Amino acid sequence: MILVTGFEPFGGLKRNPTAEIAQALQGGTIEAAVLPVDYVKIGPALDGLLERPWSAVVLLGLAVGRSQISLERVAINYRDPRRPDNAGFVPDTPEIVPDGPAAYFSTLPLDRLHDALTSAALPASMSLSAGPYLCNTAFFLARHALEPTGTPCGFLHLPPTPDLACAAEPLGFEEQVRGLKIVLEQLRPW
Repeated sequence: MILVTGFEPFGGLKRNPTAEIAQALQGGTIEAAVLPVDYVKIGPALDGLLERPWSAVVLLGLAVGRSQISLERVAINYRDPRRPDNAGFVPDTPEIVPDGPAAYFSTLPLDRLHDALTSAALPASMSLSAGPYLCNTAFFLARHALEPTGTPCGFLHLPPTPDLACAAEPLGFEEQVRGLKIVLEQLRPW
């Protein structure tokens, strides 16, 4: 089984296509979940999901300023202490896991995923980190929890769909679902 997560809406958006894309992939060997945009609730939500054994975990987040599927390389042990979550909470410390490692690398086969996406004529790029907000927090917490198990885990930022009109080159919902199906097909041997 592969776990695919998206996020609930945030920042005044009415919807977050990552949640809808994760749910569109639900079925067969894929289980979908929607994560809260909440620093207090995200850890327990992930803990509950990661209690089960997974063959891979793929976390999705929305990057409103991007026009490509971004494969994130690194989760950093840092969160922006100035940006509130959906509950209005601002973390009082920048560390996600006190005394934890500075960073974790994605354990997904990023080069293979990138090649598969671009071979299917889908816009894709490598990105250094998931940034300092809840996308990175989810990525870091998931990698931290899965480190002892060796379960492949990584994060993909998705561009907005055309209806959100946040990027110069939005990517359609069906194209994004097609892209994630390609990614998940690459993970099946695990």
